[in-house]
Amino acid sequence: MTVFDSSYGPYIGLPLSPTWEPTSAHLFTRKTADLIVRDLNGEATDTTGTFTDDGTLLFTVEPGANGPGETITVTPDEHGRYPIGGLWWWDVWGDHVPHTAGQAAFARGAAEYQQADAATSLPQPLDGLYTMGREEARRLTQHAAAS
Repeated sequence: MTVFDSSYGPYIGLPLSPTWEPTSAHLFTRKTADLIVRDLNGEATDTTGTFTDDGTLLFTVEPGANGPGETITVTPDEHGRYPIGGLWWWDVWGDHVPHTAGQAAFARGAAEYQQADAATSLPQPLDGLYTMGREEARRLTQHAAAS
């Protein structure tokens, strides 16, 4: 997935609800949560993220046209996954999202993480990004039944 109307990500997330909506919360690994924070903090948005020493994620929303400012605390679950949602609209990653070949390889690896490994069919460095996507999807879903 990605932030709506952006080329961020792709973020490999596990939905927390069987009904997907643009503001639905999803679980993300710390690695993906770090990427989300880096992307948001690198843009001129009204939301920034920081991690505390204990691993808690704080999103600060500046006051503006959408209402007063606030700080949202996101605590990881027992498996270190962060439930993030309701702060902006998510979009499903797809061909309509502007992306690089590397982002596409990473997304493909994540989507195919339970299938035969196709990394050898890709040129370098896309093969490595494909493998990274597979590994991220495995890390995220290894405790999926516990959610």
